[in-house]
Amino acid sequence: MALGALANLALCLVCSSVELVAVLLLRALALLAVSVVQLLRLPGQAGGAALEAAKGAVDAAVELVLGAAWDVLAAVVSAFLDLVWSAAAGAAELAAGAAAELLEAARDGGEEAARALAAALEGAVDAAVAVATRLVESYVGALGQVVVSLNS
Repeated sequence: MALGALANLALCLVCSSVELVAVLLLRALALLAVSVVQLLRLPGQAGGAALEAAKGAVDAAVELVLGAAWDVLAAVVSAFLDLVWSAAAGAAELAAGAAAELLEAARDGGEEAARALAAALEGAVDAAVAVATRLVESYVGALGQVVVSLNS
């Protein structure tokens, strides 16, 4: 019986040792798995930070390009309005000159007034056509500049 108790004690001691070793091995494997997961997460976090930095750079570049496009558009519109203003001033000057000639011709005689009126109307039509042509050419040129600016 003492031999049975001694064998039982030895088996319990062996089983406890095996259990302790198994628990230690499993705990070490669990810690190793957690470490591997942490190591695998680090590049992902670094990649996320790099993507965030790239997004910031792209946002800044888009803002810069849109600002430049807005400046170009403002310059084109300003040039177009200056052209319209100069064309309107030229037309007003031409009309004032024609009116002065008509008044002078009306004082001198009817036939000369009719010729001056016809010449003034012809000049006014030519001036209006020239102004309209310049406006259309300027508009087309401005659109071309805007398209070129946006494409580059």
